[in-house]
Amino acid sequence: MLMTTLNATTPHYIRCIKPNDLKEAFQFDPKRGVEQLRACGVLETIRISAAGYPSRWTYSEFFQRYRVLARSKDIDRANPRKTCQNILISIIQDPDKYRFGKTKIFFRAGQVAYLEKLRSDKLRSCGIMIQKHVKGWLERKRYRKITKSITLLQKYGRGLLARRYARHLRETWAAKTIQKRWKGYKARSHYEHVRNAVLILQASIRGFFERREFEKALHTHRAVVIQRYARGWLARVRYRRVIRGIIKLQGHYRRRKAKKELQKLKIEA
Repeated sequence: MLMTTLNATTPHYIRCIKPNDLKEAFQFDPKRGVEQLRACGVLETIRISAAGYPSRWTYSEFFQRYRVLARSKDIDRANPRKTCQNILISIIQDPDKYRFGKTKIFFRAGQVAYLEKLRSDKLRSCGIMIQKHVKGWLERKRYRKITKSITLLQKYGRGLLARRYARHLRETWAAKTIQKRWKGYKARSHYEHVRNAVLILQASIRGFFERREFEKALHTHRAVVIQRYARGWLARVRYRRVIRGIIKLQGHYRRRKAKKELQKLKIEA
């Protein structure tokens, strides 16, 4: 009946260790504490427990506790014992460090701490991986948000710069057009002024040369007329002189002939 009661319950044994003989607060005598532990048999119990298999886990508890150390292909939910065997075979190479019971797994001293260390390392690596992926996702989300904001800002900035540049081009084109028109007007005005001045100068020079040529031609014509009249008068004078000489010669010849005819007639008479 006592064993049935003990097996039906979870007994706990509490041993009180006096920190010092005077029972003063915040006073601890290590030597006295070790003597009490040795007298109570705790150290011997720990030694005996360490020499055997002090740590015990049921298959379900072990699986729930150390399932993070298992691979997917090693898990068989229908057979927890086989699953635990697969986990331990892949983790602990020495088979003397543990034993499989009917409902529990027995570990030698230090193996649970080793498993806990592996579990904590695995959880830490999984946590780091989760943190890595979460941080990566957050950073990518933040990066996409920043990129979207920068792209939007660049779009509006480039639009503003493009509109300013277009307005600058329009103003520049308008200014160039105005300058072109104004310069063309000034050039045409200057050209017209120079052209009129050149035309006036050419007309004056040509008029001067034409008048000089005309005066020269007029003088030549007058000289020709004078020469003509002078030559005509000289020709007429010479002609009258020649006629007069011819008439005189004819009269002299006729007189002589008449005289001869008269003498001949006189002789005949």
